[in-house]
Amino acid sequence: MGLFLSMSGIANAELAKVTGALQRYAKEHEGRLEAAPATAEAYEFLIVSESKPGRVTVAYPGEFMDWDDASAFLSRSLGVPVFSLHIHDDDLWMYVLYDRGTEVDCFNPIPKYWTENISDAEVAKWKGSPARIAKHWPGVKTEAVEKYLVTWDLDDLVLAKAYTDDKFPRGDCGQLADFMRRLELDYPIDEQGQPHGKTYRFEVEDQ
Repeated sequence: MGLFLSMSGIANAELAKVTGALQRYAKEHEGRLEAAPATAEAYEFLIVSESKPGRVTVAYPGEFMDWDDASAFLSRSLGVPVFSLHIHDDDLWMYVLYDRGTEVDCFNPIPKYWTENISDAEVAKWKGSPARIAKHWPGVKTEAVEKYLVTWDLDDLVLAKAYTDDKFPRGDCGQLADFMRRLELDYPIDEQGQPHGKTYRFEVEDQ
């Protein structure tokens, strides 16, 4: 099995307020959020990492499936832009961008990954928009992210980097870490599987 990772990337929010919003989310879903040392693999914990003031990443435990719902809640609750970020089985990375709880953009490099039977409009929806990212995400310009928003043709995939200083090429789900760097978000798990930031036990009952 490949890597499954789900995260929320948050702009313009204090670390304490993000943690408070996560506690409210857990409570509303009959669950809990409790500080806990990372004594096992990072993917068993919720991780909260701050790359700089106002840029917070939340990585969810591997069994948590409602990362879009949680990201929309954080965006709505905090009144800020939030990316819902996902790596799916090492095959692709994708995002949904919310602003004040409303979806404003989304991207999937393989829009027909789950089924070929989707409309042209749905394919177009998942192309992503660098202009919408620049509009809703503070401090980023279209030219800093536009080369990531490329459909992957798996029959003729060129493993080229979007930007020369990237670590990962398109076609590699690790490209999400490069994309996050452009957004000034921390990728909160290192190459040894160790977390950056604070770790929590996060459980909800009604996913």
